[in-house]
Amino acid sequence: MTFKEVFQRYKEGTASLEEIKFVEEELEKFELLEEYTLAQVDDSCPGLQELMTESDENEIRGIKKTVNRKLLKSILISFLAAAVLVLLSGPICSRIFYNPNRGYQETYGGDGQFFIDAAVFTELHSPGYTTNWAKAVPGFPGSYHVEIRQSNLFHGREETFSGRIVRGKMAGSESSLTGYYSNILNRTGSVLETYWHFPPMNAFGRKLETFCSTDEDGNDVYQQPQEEIDSQLEQLEELPSSSWAAAYITFDAPMSLEAFSSLYRQWVADQSNLDITYAAVTCSEPGYNMNVAGFDPGGTGVFSEAGVYPEEMYPYLRPTPARELKAEEALAEIWEQHFTSMLQYMSDRPQFLTAMADVNGIGQEYYEELASYVKDHGIHVFGVMIQGNVSQVISFAEQEKVDGVYVEDAKLSALSR
Repeated sequence: MTFKEVFQRYKEGTASLEEIKFVEEELEKFELLEEYTLAQVDDSCPGLQELMTESDENEIRGIKKTVNRKLLKSILISFLAAAVLVLLSGPICSRIFYNPNRGYQETYGGDGQFFIDAAVFTELHSPGYTTNWAKAVPGFPGSYHVEIRQSNLFHGREETFSGRIVRGKMAGSESSLTGYYSNILNRTGSVLETYWHFPPMNAFGRKLETFCSTDEDGNDVYQQPQEEIDSQLEQLEELPSSSWAAAYITFDAPMSLEAFSSLYRQWVADQSNLDITYAAVTCSEPGYNMNVAGFDPGGTGVFSEAGVYPEEMYPYLRPTPARELKAEEALAEIWEQHFTSMLQYMSDRPQFLTAMADVNGIGQEYYEELASYVKDHGIHVFGVMIQGNVSQVISFAEQEKVDGVYVEDAKLSALSR
């Protein structure tokens, strides 16, 4: 392909970008050479300019105009392409990567899709906490600044945590040490620890057979020694009578929801100095799963407007406060639907799990396995978190058939914060 043929297409506006670049580079060389030649000629032949015809001058001016026009066109095309790329990068990234705001829309602010995701996850895995506000603010394409506001039910105060999701992952969450272990070890693991309050290993770990002690013969012992239980209760008895405590309790044998509803009525519904804020559910065979999953039996978990999400898909995802129900059978039925709806809901939120809950093997498959297990074996409660006046906590541990006590926290009175 000759320069003449390429230059002809260049003038006609049919040249490719590569050919345009080639011609303009050659014309730039010609212009520099022309300036140099004219300078040399002007020095030796001052009258040469008079020898050029008007036609020659017109042709030179035409070439220069064509070059300038093509250069301006190339700059304009490049600018428009860059502008379009910037404008489209946000929507494209929100389609490719996790967008926390895609789905249920906010009504009052902080109560949209991201809030429901966080609230369900909190109720399932964070004893003694509820999520009451969550928001994701878009930043650069594919990134979001997220904040989650949770209530610490024992101390009656709010805790706000913030972080950044970048291309579908929580920034700084690469560590393999997670919240489950760091409750008993140094808290130096994943940044996701700051979002989710997993129970300590030695609270429910013995029942899950993921935590044990060793006897004199070197054998693993999953049963908490009775002297440890007695020691915990004795220390509670030494506190002032006005004190309140939060404790994890495990039962000798898992109980059905019907049996648990009777226990709940006895200790919570008819009293004001004790509350059961979390019920841990048997979701796998012992030693198979390190994670604890459960629900808030009091119905203080996921609050949202009616009709925000398809309630026919997730019945009782918005729980009914337990104190409003009279029949124990109805309470057990609602708990069952509420818990299974939460498992189904989380299994339908894989992008949220990857971004915000990539800890301890939790993911879509994890919830599917839990749902399958409780479908086959039923829902049974093996432990609880209780909060209340210290005398009531002690009475609960002494009167019920328990095989584990772990005091999580204590305060001087119900007024303490």
